[in-house]
Amino acid sequence: MIIETGNNYIAALKGNQTGLFKDVKANFIPEFTDSQINKGHGRIEKRTVSICQTLDGIRFWSGLKTLIRVQSQRQIIRHNHIEVKSETRY
Repeated sequence: MIIETGNNYIAALKGNQTGLFKDVKANFIPEFTDSQINKGHGRIEKRTVSICQTLDGIRFWSGLKTLIRVQSQRQIIRHNHIEVKSETRY
């Protein structure tokens, strides 16, 4: 109904969509990338956002036009030790 009425949508891709998730991880080719670094509250966080509009190798998903990848890396300073956590979301 969203597509039929000419609207757009955004959705988070999670591991429970196993086939699509594997396709995206294997075939995501960044076409545009931007990064941002935030500091505060004893941590430094870098986020890199990339988009991909080439959907070769990605199984069909109705209305899919653009993939977005957010890679974040958080550095937390605790007791003179730096903890680093990384995460990738689509």
